[in-house]
Amino acid sequence: MKKGKLEENIIPWGGQMVTVQKKSIKNVYLKVLPPEGRILLSVPRGYSRQEIEEVLDSRREWLLSRQKLIKGKVIKPSKREYVTGEKIQVWGRACELVVREVPGKKARVVCQGDKVLLFMPGYATQEQRRQVLHEWYRYQLEKAVAREKAQLESLVGKKAAEWRFRDMHTRWGTCNVQARRIWLSIHLAKQPPEAFRYVAIHELTHLWEANHGPAFKARMDRYYPAWRVVRKNMNARADFE
Repeated sequence: MKKGKLEENIIPWGGQMVTVQKKSIKNVYLKVLPPEGRILLSVPRGYSRQEIEEVLDSRREWLLSRQKLIKGKVIKPSKREYVTGEKIQVWGRACELVVREVPGKKARVVCQGDKVLLFMPGYATQEQRRQVLHEWYRYQLEKAVAREKAQLESLVGKKAAEWRFRDMHTRWGTCNVQARRIWLSIHLAKQPPEAFRYVAIHELTHLWEANHGPAFKARMDRYYPAWRVVRKNMNARADFE
């Protein structure tokens, strides 16, 4: 018997995004996937949004404990203090952070070879130093998109109406298919350039195929044959600090 087409959506729940697949099945299946702890819920086709949320709410304790266990197995970099001598990643390169005190309130970041110079007022807190660096990563990603989006959109054959950037810790990117709006994690600027291109192509491909079914994977194989290797490598070196 021919199976019906997979229907996949991403919905907000409990402060995170959950992937919901509606299939020709009788039972409910709930998974927490490594390395980010992403939640995947498979339900029968007739399930309503309310029924989906009831399933998630009923398994909340298990889901959170499972996410904690999975994330605990991922090798994470030590907690940063954003001080001179620490190593940070910039487009896949390990760079030395150099913090220099400057008068006034103006802060800026300059990359010089294998060093990243962070100019901050002497009273700046650890959190303020982190925020300035994160804004710099956002700027790096904005420049990459401006530089490469025409080529990537031509490759895929679809154009995004808008590209946006935010501090995402569980997903590298998302795509609002209806609005043709793509969001990218600012932490992509820590990854090698090929990781950025993979995620950009991945999200653009969703403008053809909303879910991750065989048709989506076939397009990814055509647009970026090495995408599975790149995805594996970037997840192994994920750094969301």
